[in-house]
Amino acid sequence: MALPFQFNVKTIIEDGRTTESDISAIKTWLKTTSLPPLQEQFIVLFLLSCSNDLASVRNTIEYYFKVKNEAPQIFNDCDLENTDMKKILSVAGFCILPRRMDNNTAVIVVKLIDTNYRNCDVISVTKLGNMLLHLSQIYDPPNEVTLVMDMKGIGLMHLTCIKMRAMLSELAYVQEGVPLKVREIHILNANYIFYRMLDLFKMFIKNELLPKLQIRAHSAKDDFQEFHKYVPAFVLPKEYGGELACFDEIMKGTLEKLVENQAFFKAEEEMRKFK
Repeated sequence: MALPFQFNVKTIIEDGRTTESDISAIKTWLKTTSLPPLQEQFIVLFLLSCSNDLASVRNTIEYYFKVKNEAPQIFNDCDLENTDMKKILSVAGFCILPRRMDNNTAVIVVKLIDTNYRNCDVISVTKLGNMLLHLSQIYDPPNEVTLVMDMKGIGLMHLTCIKMRAMLSELAYVQEGVPLKVREIHILNANYIFYRMLDLFKMFIKNELLPKLQIRAHSAKDDFQEFHKYVPAFVLPKEYGGELACFDEIMKGTLEKLVENQAFFKAEEEMRKFK
């Protein structure tokens, strides 16, 4: 089943972002593996994420399938109609901002709407986050993505919601298998909980990747001036000192796109069942 991407490979090539020969090289390599014969759009995403380094592309593709198939709880059943996903849509706030930063960088913002830790299903939140990463690429693949996470309302009891096995799978995916470059991660309203979580996850992040992770924390006492040095106001919702509409309105548009692309997530899961 083909993944219903909405972008044209020819346009990506004409823009000088990758080449036909690199796409062909990965197609040829895939024939020597037990992996499915990926369509050109999907190959392009891996090439862009690895700056067209073919060895890195091959490793990333292998990890993509390995990690996703070993952790179905956070990568499968991406159906917004299932009970857990319906519930998390009322707990987590999320949006892909309609404007991009320089270097064609997409910005994803996530926060909590319902701050009651009893309602925080980390598995579903993680699944939703992975769906947003895919969604950011379906129409117009960015060169990079910047993640903005608002910690407001997150307290000590939220630490009890963490499922370590799932989180380790997610870390492996982000480090080795995601076909997307993460430019920076910004933490808004950073608090004691954030730093404890960061200390915990650092134990499972590869040493060579730690210096490359651009994690910038902004406390609740900070104004948005420092934050805007990295994520400019013209791409942000007004709650974060931005020039766009309010967060809820932008989130509504993102949710509509997720609903429209349910066929994509179903097809992606089916593709990974290839034998």
